[in-house]
Amino acid sequence: MPDPVDPNAAAPTWDFGFAALKMVGGLFLVLGLLFLLLYLLKRYGHKAGLTRQLSSDLKLVAQMALGPRKSVVVVRYLNKDMVLGVTDSSITLLTETRHDQHDTDFSTHLEHSRTKAG
Repeated sequence: MPDPVDPNAAAPTWDFGFAALKMVGGLFLVLGLLFLLLYLLKRYGHKAGLTRQLSSDLKLVAQMALGPRKSVVVVRYLNKDMVLGVTDSSITLLTETRHDQHDTDFSTHLEHSRTKAG
């Protein structure tokens, strides 16, 4: 029978509970840092060049919102400009025009269109 006054008698300790609490705390700290890193990469990764880049042949030329979740988008792929109507549920090709790289000035493009039409 253990002596109640013996200092070497096995006393209940909180070492295991404290170690488990430290381990769970460390786990939550690591998970928190990972989620913070993921958030920062999603938020600022494209500015730092850490995301994939679109092809240089595909460019977003212009975009105009027509209403909530409705917009008209002009996309240039190679030498074609495509005007797209974009909604939540669909993307519709409205018109497609040919884009010449040399006619970047509006007046030149207008003159070129006039000579082509008449």
